[in-house]
Amino acid sequence: MPRVISITGQKGGIGKTTSTIHIASRLADMGFKTCIIDFDTTQSNVTRSVIGPIWESDEKVRGICDVMANGGSLDEVFYETDRENLYIIPSEKKDSRGANYNIEALLNQLGLEGFNLLKELIDESQKIGECHFVLIDNAPSLGITTVSSLLAADYFLIPVQTSDLSMESIGDTITAGLKVKKLQNPYLEPLGFFISSMDKRPKMAKKAIHELTDLSEQTGIHFFETIIPISSKFAFLPRERKTIFDVTKTSERGHKEYLGLVDEVLERIKMIETHESQSATTRSPGKEA
Repeated sequence: MPRVISITGQKGGIGKTTSTIHIASRLADMGFKTCIIDFDTTQSNVTRSVIGPIWESDEKVRGICDVMANGGSLDEVFYETDRENLYIIPSEKKDSRGANYNIEALLNQLGLEGFNLLKELIDESQKIGECHFVLIDNAPSLGITTVSSLLAADYFLIPVQTSDLSMESIGDTITAGLKVKKLQNPYLEPLGFFISSMDKRPKMAKKAIHELTDLSEQTGIHFFETIIPISSKFAFLPRERKTIFDVTKTSERGHKEYLGLVDEVLERIKMIETHESQSATTRSPGKEA
């Protein structure tokens, strides 16, 4: 089974989509079969950036919204991308009549079943089961779609933008993730949070790092050492459906940092899973507690 990582955050513009695409692309380049699920069904920015706006196609291209609204399997909307080992389950944003999907309302109508629908679809998908990693890009909210994403995930990861730092927003996101873990998904683990866009002003950057370090110490949530710098190249990449790895050298801003971030993420997962394995062994019959 794959490791499912939910990329989440209450605020918009903090780099969820950019981070999802770059982390997934790097994992794919490393040989891991990786799938992105575009679960920001109102904006569908991952879909637009990776395979284009499928809702503008003359031919009906199904995505996760159609499966949730009308039934079916995620295997039916599991698409290859131009990148080897990278796959996507897109969000089509509009139905066949041109009306916008409202997945939030749909899941609310389904009640408890709605909260667990994404998890059930992932668990039942043979193609997803063959992946090493699944990354879920979420809407900038803590509504039912984000909660259902956390219910389906093994880990959650929070990008932070220091140029518009909101400690309350980050705290709310952490609280939501830990609440889902406590009440509904005991297997969910916080990977931590990382700076996805560093403020260029030295004083503001230093203040942000200090506040985030304090937050990490207060909550026990890991704060990644890798810092993604602001780069003008990121703004133009979606138009070309490329990543920073495709257009720059390793020494340039953003490229080497995302390489380092993915290394940190993999090391963090390894550490968590090693600890869990050791704890399970300690608690097993015949072992001392």
